Amino acid sequence: MIKHKQIFSQIRSHVADRDVIRKDLWAGLTVAMLLVPQSMAYAQLAGLPARYGLYAALVPTLIGGLFGSCHQLSPGPVALTSLLVFTVLSEANLAPRFSESYVQLAFLLAFLAGIIRLLIGAFRLTQVVNFISHPVVIGFTNAGALIIALSQIPNLLGLPIHRSGSFLMEIQHMAANLGQVQPLTMLLGLGALGAMVLLRRLRPAWPGVLIVMIAAITLSWMIGLESHWHGQVAGAIPRGLPHLTLPPFRWDYIQTLLPGSLMLAIIGSIEVLAVSKMMAVKTRTRLNLRREIIAQGLANVAGSFTSSYPVSGSFSRSALNWYAGAQTRFSSVATALAVGVTLLFFTPLLYHLPQSVLSATIIASVIGLVDFRMMKRVGQASIQDGLAAWVTFAAVLILAPRLVEAITIGAILSIGIFLYRSMRPYTALLARHPDGTFRDAGHHHLTADDEVLLVRFEGQLYFANIAYFEETILKVLSEHPKARAILIVGDGINKIDASGVEKLWSLAQEFQKNNLILGFAELKWKVMEVLERTGLVGSIGPEHFFRTTAAGFEQLKKASRLPAIAAWTDKAAVKELALDWCI
Repeated sequence: MIKHKQIFSQIRSHVADRDVIRKDLWAGLTVAMLLVPQSMAYAQLAGLPARYGLYAALVPTLIGGLFGSCHQLSPGPVALTSLLVFTVLSEANLAPRFSESYVQLAFLLAFLAGIIRLLIGAFRLTQVVNFISHPVVIGFTNAGALIIALSQIPNLLGLPIHRSGSFLMEIQHMAANLGQVQPLTMLLGLGALGAMVLLRRLRPAWPGVLIVMIAAITLSWMIGLESHWHGQVAGAIPRGLPHLTLPPFRWDYIQTLLPGSLMLAIIGSIEVLAVSKMMAVKTRTRLNLRREIIAQGLANVAGSFTSSYPVSGSFSRSALNWYAGAQTRFSSVATALAVGVTLLFFTPLLYHLPQSVLSATIIASVIGLVDFRMMKRVGQASIQDGLAAWVTFAAVLILAPRLVEAITIGAILSIGIFLYRSMRPYTALLARHPDGTFRDAGHHHLTADDEVLLVRFEGQLYFANIAYFEETILKVLSEHPKARAILIVGDGINKIDASGVEKLWSLAQEFQKNNLILGFAELKWKVMEVLERTGLVGSIGPEHFFRTTAAGFEQLKKASRLPAIAAWTDKAAVKELALDWCI
């Protein structure tokens, strides 16, 4: 677990260094300039009043920053997590959006997601995040970012918002009502979006979002956007820190929200893992994923009692934190303090912030997540992975807002692809290359030896692929009727189970009956240990096991006792033998 005494002693040692404290203070304030408008926008994305975004940026940022292992990771509200909060609560249909009951359910969701992360970290189950593969995450991220961006267009243009329970129907309704665009709202929204994008490109070190927000608030106040133009503004945000609250611990609520909480915990952990890995590479520090997940769990649990909805680690703010020079956990402390000061003194200044500018903030934040080039690279790397990515992408768009179901489809598909690959691993017939090595005959256009066949099986030999292993051996024998021996090159076999051992036993017996020699080369010591323990090595004979492929090939080639076997030229005989082995 996390040693809090060690954490605070490290902070005290760093505070003594004025240069470090100055850099951390500046980095924390810089991140806060982005976090304040982002958190308000993300809260509305989650279906919550804007002030709850500021509450989620306070205690969770402080706790996550203090107890995490990555000093540059910036915890708090993030776009994809906010979208998942909205979809989970909408699908649960326990309370209307923006209502007090809905807000309370968001607190319960944060508590449940936090507890799940704590359990994952406490029981060292961090590998559970790998159940959702990288292609599925890529497909979900692209589709999720697209949904987030398109869902903000009505607020951006001043169009009427239509909630139908289907994202595609909402897009259709939006397209049909484009004639109702409010010119001033559209001008403010598109102008703010363009300014944010330009500032990010031309002046990345500047707090572009804050600059645009201040300019928009000033303009909105000067022209009377709400009073004279009937424009939508953020409205009154209560001044003061969040009160201690108790999530509604009702069993029926917990049962309904538990699947969504699990998905939130896993997706959030994947986000944290990705950001932490990026920061570990940049700072050349050791990555401790277990500790980071525990810290995020603590942040969510603590936040659930201080009016916070679920949070995670932000990619954009973490990158900004590192770019601004953050070196210790004090940068997150400084960020939380800046948010606290904003809540205590500056919330009245946020009243005139246009809703269209908040929507522009969301779009500017997620537009970089839409990366179809990455989707293309996934497909180029593997057709199956590309299929998983695009199916997840399509499922998210079609099923939205039922994103949990869409992610489940992607996860099941990725697990199915993994099982298919493990059931049919790549198998190669080897032949001697002109350079003297043994290589894949098909890939290098080589001619295999007629009498001694070298077969390389690249995968663990276990119950799910033992039938495929047998079929491969039979196929190779039927295609080479003059074969006298088969040498199984086992450098790719890293594990064998009881089914694999039994199949090798039956294979050795059938080879012996048909005057064929079965040999093994380059088996890993873990596999050899199993074969020795089960008596297979003693039964076949240690002389049939070779350290190198070359030695095995030469020894089997020299064997003079191998008679010609006409039976292998008979396809019916091969099929009969296969059936006999299967029995």
